[in-house]
Amino acid sequence: MRESSGTYHIEYIFQECVNCKICVEECAFLQEYGSPQNLAADWLEKREITNSKYVFDCSLCGLCHGVCPKNLDPSAMFLSMRRELVAEDAGTFKQHKTIRTYEKRGSSSLFSWFHFPVNCDTVLFPGCAFPGSRPETLTRLFYHLQKMIPNIGIVLDCCTKPSHDLGDNVHFTEMFNELNQILCTHSIRKVLTVCPNCYRIFKEYGQGIEVQIVYENLSLTGVMKSSKTNKEVTVHDPCGVRFAKNVQQSVRNLLQEQGLAIREMKHNRTRTFCCGEGGAAGFLRPDFAKFWTKKRVEEAGSSEIVCYCAGCTHFLGESSVTHHILDLCFFQEAVLAGKQKVSRAPFTYWNRYRLKRALKKNLQACVSGTRTQLRN
Repeated sequence: MRESSGTYHIEYIFQECVNCKICVEECAFLQEYGSPQNLAADWLEKREITNSKYVFDCSLCGLCHGVCPKNLDPSAMFLSMRRELVAEDAGTFKQHKTIRTYEKRGSSSLFSWFHFPVNCDTVLFPGCAFPGSRPETLTRLFYHLQKMIPNIGIVLDCCTKPSHDLGDNVHFTEMFNELNQILCTHSIRKVLTVCPNCYRIFKEYGQGIEVQIVYENLSLTGVMKSSKTNKEVTVHDPCGVRFAKNVQQSVRNLLQEQGLAIREMKHNRTRTFCCGEGGAAGFLRPDFAKFWTKKRVEEAGSSEIVCYCAGCTHFLGESSVTHHILDLCFFQEAVLAGKQKVSRAPFTYWNRYRLKRALKKNLQACVSGTRTQLRN
């Protein structure tokens, strides 16, 4: 039997799964490779490593968990399998170079920046994708939050979720713990995230820090209200907050405040579909990524989609009209008229650099610096 901290996930699925096949009916990955129990049994028999590449084809979206009548989480098992392969030097693929490079840049001295005003104990953590694609919206959001939290800071950095999902637990733990330590060292007690994936990472691995997604904060404190538009939209719930009921409801509250009507898709909240980006599966199996995107767009039908993850918004936006909730909150008229500017790579990198320069110029800080500077 393989020895690792994740083996118990595999054994648990093997012992507890009853092969009802409900998750298989929902998932293209499981339809191709087999039920969670059968895959767990095969793994525990120590199959050849060369035949184990398939675990990187899973989107790790957790739909299997969301539909399981026994509340089992096969996606955690597939993550454990990835970690075992990486630990055995059998989990590195050239196709993942792009996402690894993207992650590395997020924490580099070029793009990372920590801004802590005097008496700062709360920071906005926008993640990697949102600042690059929507720098104007992020700026508007930050100054809006400043009105309610005068000493709020901001951290431009990466939570290292790509390494987490690729099973590179050593690198992920080192990088995230370093980030967590910088925040704690400077008396930060609360992190407001924009990205649902960052929210999940801080929620699961953060130590000594409270995490809240910014939509909950805006829903409680209020944001600009608009008159009725008679516009109907549908909501895509990102996989990272599949079980976060408060987060899901806060987004719907914000949409209602904006005067928008909501038509729910069949697969929503706990049963939401992946947008196609999850688990970096698309780098090895783009057909699986396209499958999820197609399923999501089909359920949306003629309704425009509203999402609260920049990555999901980008993926779904390739196939259907998709808006980010924060664009609607701060630039509703432009968004509904189809005039809201959203940047894509490689311009997103230039936007992140310019945003960092602008914030450094305009904000007064007690402590500021890149990750490299503050960790020393």
